[in-house]
Amino acid sequence: MVKAIGKTKKTPGIEVIDIEEPALGPEDVLVRVKATAICGTDLHYYHWDAYAERHNPGLPRVLGHEFCGDVIKIGENVKTLHPGDRVSGETHIPCKSCIFCRTGKMHICKDMKIFGVDTIYGSFAPYTALPEVTAVKIPDEIPYEVGAVLEPLGVAVHAVSEAQIRPGDFVVVMGCGPIGVYAQQLAKLAGASKIISTDVKDYRLNLSRKAGVGEAINVLRSDPVARVMELTNGVGADVVIEVSGANSAIKQALDSVKRTGRIVLVGTAHKPTEVDTTNYLIYKEIKMSGITGRLMFDTWYQSIKIAVNKLIDLGVVTTHRFELDDAEEAFSLIDKGEGGKVVFLP
Repeated sequence: MVKAIGKTKKTPGIEVIDIEEPALGPEDVLVRVKATAICGTDLHYYHWDAYAERHNPGLPRVLGHEFCGDVIKIGENVKTLHPGDRVSGETHIPCKSCIFCRTGKMHICKDMKIFGVDTIYGSFAPYTALPEVTAVKIPDEIPYEVGAVLEPLGVAVHAVSEAQIRPGDFVVVMGCGPIGVYAQQLAKLAGASKIISTDVKDYRLNLSRKAGVGEAINVLRSDPVARVMELTNGVGADVVIEVSGANSAIKQALDSVKRTGRIVLVGTAHKPTEVDTTNYLIYKEIKMSGITGRLMFDTWYQSIKIAVNKLIDLGVVTTHRFELDDAEEAFSLIDKGEGGKVVFLP
């Protein structure tokens, strides 16, 4: 039996539980987890909402999907990994046989399963098991805590790549969680001349300011659209990356982007957003697209190079570190918006 963070019942809260070590399948690798981070997705299980009800493979279960560790054992059919390899986890578990997997789009597999979401065993434990295809080998020079955030970094890399930021672009990033702060730094790296970040939490806005890439606006106190228009002489932003998932932010993105500008949607809204397609998409010729997760595995190669060469400050969002026993305190911090990336060290 091992100690882990997870759920034994369909009720709000988080539990520290004793559970059997994960079983190793023929195409799996067993990993000694060295660092694992809380994601906003994990909060669905903390509150046990409709998302948790939909994605519940059974109880008891171990949560967590952002992690880094060392391979200690491999299944009999594993070919590309060996004991001692340092790995980070790609959370998308593709079927490898649908039309999307077979045409280079594994990240939107028709029968996608998510590690730590659609599986009984996640990463909030000393050991975890996952398919070979989703265990990404990384250089030993990448620290475990950095390896644990390569998954959310990859989302930001995917978003900024999709945005096609050009040198000199005026960029707005809506949302200052870890992915948002990474996206802000990556936009600067891509050549943005001015970056505005927005959020409703001062704590997260301060993380953006600490990253030092632009102006941070609390939308509860200031109008971000008015500020963007002021700074662009009424033209609007070249690019808006929406990470918060707030319906109001999506409307602000449409209002603040310039004619022919580009909007990339990353955050998942809790309810549908009504969009005036005629006045925004047609008359303004806005290019709007959405991204999910990371490209498998192009985004990973980019993220690893960013981490190895320390092109951005990946540690700026890591604000707290906890033992597994402190699960309630750790989740409470994230739930109240008083933490950036919170990491468990099993």
